[in-house]
Amino acid sequence: MYVISKSIHLLNRAWKRFVIFLAVLGPGIIVMVADNDAGGIATYAVTGSKYGFSLLWMFIILLPMAYYIQEMTVRLGAVTKRGHAEAIFDGFGPVWGWFSVLDLAIINWLTLVTEYIGMTEALSLFGIPPG
Repeated sequence: MYVISKSIHLLNRAWKRFVIFLAVLGPGIIVMVADNDAGGIATYAVTGSKYGFSLLWMFIILLPMAYYIQEMTVRLGAVTKRGHAEAIFDGFGPVWGWFSVLDLAIINWLTLVTEYIGMTEALSLFGIPPG
C-alpha cells in the first residue's frame, strides 16, 4: 500500500512540475513563433535560396543575443514595474521615448501590411482572387 501511495504522490508531484514548466514555457514559445509571419517567411525563403547554409553560423551569435535581450526586458519590467517605453521616456527623455513609440507603431503597421499581402498571395495559390 505504501508503494502505491508513494507512486501516486510522485506522479502528482511530477504532473504539477510539468504544468508549471508549461506555464513558464508558454510565453517564450509565443515570442519565438511571433516572428514567423508572412514577411518573415518570405525573407527566410529568399535568404535561404540565395545563401544556402552559409549563414547558419550566425545563429551561434544571434540566439544568445535574443535570449539575453528578452531576459533584460523582462527583468526591467519586473523590477521597475513599468513598461519598456516608460523606462525609455524616464531614462532618455521624450525625444527617444516618442521615437521608440513611433518606431514600434510603424513596424507593427508594416507587419500587418505584409500579413495581408501574404494572405492574398496564399489565397491566390488556391485560385481565389484578391478583393
